[in-house]
Amino acid sequence: MNAWLSALVPAQPLYKHVVFALFCVLVLALGFLPETAVNYLELRTSSGLSYRWFSAHYVHLGGLHAAMNVAGICVLWLLVVAYLPLRLLAILLLVLPFSISAGLFVSVAESSSYRGFSGALYGFFAAGIIWHWWLSRGFCILLGAFLLGKIVMEQLPGFDNTYLLSSIGGLVAVDSHLFGAISGSIVASVYLICAKLGLLGCNAPWSQSEPIQAKQ
Repeated sequence: MNAWLSALVPAQPLYKHVVFALFCVLVLALGFLPETAVNYLELRTSSGLSYRWFSAHYVHLGGLHAAMNVAGICVLWLLVVAYLPLRLLAILLLVLPFSISAGLFVSVAESSSYRGFSGALYGFFAAGIIWHWWLSRGFCILLGAFLLGKIVMEQLPGFDNTYLLSSIGGLVAVDSHLFGAISGSIVASVYLICAKLGLLGCNAPWSQSEPIQAKQ
């Protein structure tokens, strides 16, 4: 059992896994907020910059919607995201909601609403893939091809974004996925540039010899 857990769970400090577990519990709990409360937290593209640009990404269409996103968060955590340093994770948690909301605000022609963590999820996925380039390049290429293919498929004119309508009660916001992936890539790249230049105390994946050895 211990060997199975060691193979499944990334070799990271225990406190990172504890913080991650608490975050998942929080996101899941927010999925059960009453509709009257969520109406004050969701993003509305017809309104200007407000707290909704942040809060909308941590509320959902319902409990099932939140559970699906939490499941996705767990999968990505085990694959790549756990390896990101806490500083980068915190930056992503703050930057992704605002950058995705800004993208939706600019690109959506008609008034609409948005709630959910899936856009940010794509951002964390993209950032994890970039970070993972120095840990396992073959694995990184595989995940990168999957992410790119999924985003391209979602952006095709004939893509049906109603496939989860009966389950979560809303459309799949494919543009949030695109903006999330772009934002996550930019944030991770800037962080790595700072690490390369020795700025702001940013650490780099190429200096983490232990995860590299574990992946070979």
